[in-house]
Amino acid sequence: MQRNTPTLKLAYLTSSLVRKLRLLERQEMACCGVPVSQAMVLQALHKSGGSLRMGDVAALLGVVQSTATRLVEPLVEQQCVRRGTAPEDGRVVVISLTPKGERWAEDALAGSLRWSEDVLARIPEARRPQVLDALEVLVGAVDDCCGGGLGESKCDESAMTCAPVIRGA
Repeated sequence: MQRNTPTLKLAYLTSSLVRKLRLLERQEMACCGVPVSQAMVLQALHKSGGSLRMGDVAALLGVVQSTATRLVEPLVEQQCVRRGTAPEDGRVVVISLTPKGERWAEDALAGSLRWSEDVLARIPEARRPQVLDALEVLVGAVDDCCGGGLGESKCDESAMTCAPVIRGA
């Protein structure tokens, strides 16, 4: 297969971006020592009004429910989130922000906004709308490629490829 220049450039750029974002996550850039993945749970709850079903948390984060549960558990232990059941169905797990979790979510959002401002400040002002539009298109294309309603995908980072997994194939 011949590799054209735009394809190779996209592969290198996205690989670099993913590596840098992973380093940020390892450094726990969110407030209060909360890893970025857990800060995302807090922000999802905050944005939703403070309470969500565990399945909805998983969907918002783009992870399976067991992963969402693992992300929530430390937040329960730190008393940022409380776990309960849905009134209409006791089998459904619902998580809610505590007052402490609400404060942490607001701090995490403020940190995220500061980081975003710092990044945008390094992009020429006239190009910012173009960069943001391109990023939105890229995210949509990645969703279509790697999560586009097929339920899961098989990504091979070493080969920098991503292919949808088709059930029954």
